[in-house]
Amino acid sequence: MFIKYFYLLFFVTLTEQYHFPGADDLNCPPSNSGTTYVKLKDAVLCNYDSSVRPVANHQNSTTVSFKLVLKYFNFNLESSTFSVDAWMSMYWIDQHLTWNPSDHDNIKNIFLFTYEIWTPDISIYNLANQGEDPELVSTTRCVISHLGVVMCVPPIHLDALCVPNLSKYPFDTQECQLRLGSWMHKGEEIDVKVDKNMVSTTDLIPNGEWEILSHSTVRHKGVYACCPNSTYPSVDVTFTIKRLAGSHAATAVIPTIVLVILTICLLSLSPVDKERMILAYVNLLAHFLQVQYIGWQLPLKGDNMPLIIVFSRDSLLLAMFALLFTLVFRSLLAKKTMPPGWVSSIVSGVLACKPGQVILLSDYSTKESAAAKGEEDGAGIVSTNTSVNNLQDWELFTRLLDKLFFIIYIIVYFVMIISLMP
Repeated sequence: MFIKYFYLLFFVTLTEQYHFPGADDLNCPPSNSGTTYVKLKDAVLCNYDSSVRPVANHQNSTTVSFKLVLKYFNFNLESSTFSVDAWMSMYWIDQHLTWNPSDHDNIKNIFLFTYEIWTPDISIYNLANQGEDPELVSTTRCVISHLGVVMCVPPIHLDALCVPNLSKYPFDTQECQLRLGSWMHKGEEIDVKVDKNMVSTTDLIPNGEWEILSHSTVRHKGVYACCPNSTYPSVDVTFTIKRLAGSHAATAVIPTIVLVILTICLLSLSPVDKERMILAYVNLLAHFLQVQYIGWQLPLKGDNMPLIIVFSRDSLLLAMFALLFTLVFRSLLAKKTMPPGWVSSIVSGVLACKPGQVILLSDYSTKESAAAKGEEDGAGIVSTNTSVNNLQDWELFTRLLDKLFFIIYIIVYFVMIISLMP
């Protein structure tokens, strides 16, 4: 019983000595500082709650205007990341940060840190690393006017997801977006305002690989099926960037064109020439190395395969077939047996027309013609002449196939250049 009375007496004594704050204590004590600026700052921040949205009526929204002053940008193909370094100018009205300049030596502006005042939670929605803090406003100083207008210009670094489309590499253009908006507040609480000149590139440091062709800004109302009675507005800043293709064209496109010319040139040689065999092997190896080089240069991801790789792949197959055709034609020319009847029929049919004679006999070697003529002169009229013609059918038939494939290659490459070359 004594212990209960002891605790009761202790509590009464404590409550008499400790004074709980009441409504009269909300008035801030006068500052002891001798400077008017410090007194003004203490008066403005007195009873200020930086976690409360700065409106006199909580049903009113806070309009936030912001502008991006770009300093540098980069596009990383490997990580599909569009990075921006910029200054972000933000404006809003804080109705809790107002004063009468005449009461404070006509001071109209003061500077406060962002952690001392309320700041909008403007964030990037398509952040590349979703584990990072999406809010853009970092610790910086803001200028506040006596009317409550707050302006902050924090430096920011943004990493946004941007999946590339490399089908036109190395002459490709990409479109990357920055989607910005409040992270927690509804549109009825924080409203984002879009300015026509929201993005400034006057102070942009040039990127060595990409250039900005254009940029646009679109505001979304943010009406979703899950929340029909609320809006979550956001701003999409879209950048269209173009690759500076000088060095890429020199290492990817020009060698590919050279390999095409090399393939056509080797097919123009006679199959019996050793130079054709050497060129065919070198051409196939060069095609393989070129495909490997382009594949090493690019991250092969997504559904859109670069057209330059498709072109190089198909040209590699054509180079392989050019080598195979050369081997087959050399084998046919080495045959000593009599050709089947259908081979002789095809050769006779082609030689029956003037274009066929031009194709098959225009580059017929002088040595071969003399040998054929000598055999005809030293033979006995019909039988020997027929035998010689039959033995020459293999060469004429091979020459016909060689010319035919040469024309087909030219047509195929022409179609490939029109449809696949970026």
